[in-house]
Amino acid sequence: MKNYLVVLILSFTFACGSKPEHTNTDIDSKDTISDWARPGAQKQMSGAYFIYKNPLNVADTLLSVESNASMMAQIHESYTTDDGLASMREMKQIIIAPNETLVLQRGGTHLMLMELKKDLANGDSINVQLTFTQAGKIDLSLPVLSSN
Repeated sequence: MKNYLVVLILSFTFACGSKPEHTNTDIDSKDTISDWARPGAQKQMSGAYFIYKNPLNVADTLLSVESNASMMAQIHESYTTDDGLASMREMKQIIIAPNETLVLQRGGTHLMLMELKKDLANGDSINVQLTFTQAGKIDLSLPVLSSN
């Protein structure tokens, strides 16, 4: 059982924490990386990253995320346990202050796409729907970019 948990944690860490590969169509890892998703195999996991600015003059709460690419989508935060192990946990709600920015990035807060419905390859795109208490539903289209 312990071996299974270690493999599962390492799989999540690999899927969410690798740097993107630099090609002519990809974003250079030295640049600010936003609005993209990782390639992935059907029935496996992938990660997605984006920047969202709350345009409202009131705080807004992100209640849920959905994607056409996966059976389940969740916002996760990466953290280090007291034992020094890298881990992740779901964030059920995220409150974004007025005119503040939510940054989903590798190694930090990110979108986990679980049980992919089909293979995601460089050049594909996915749709993500964010549901907020105030702004309602926000639709995003994210390109799939290669990673190493």
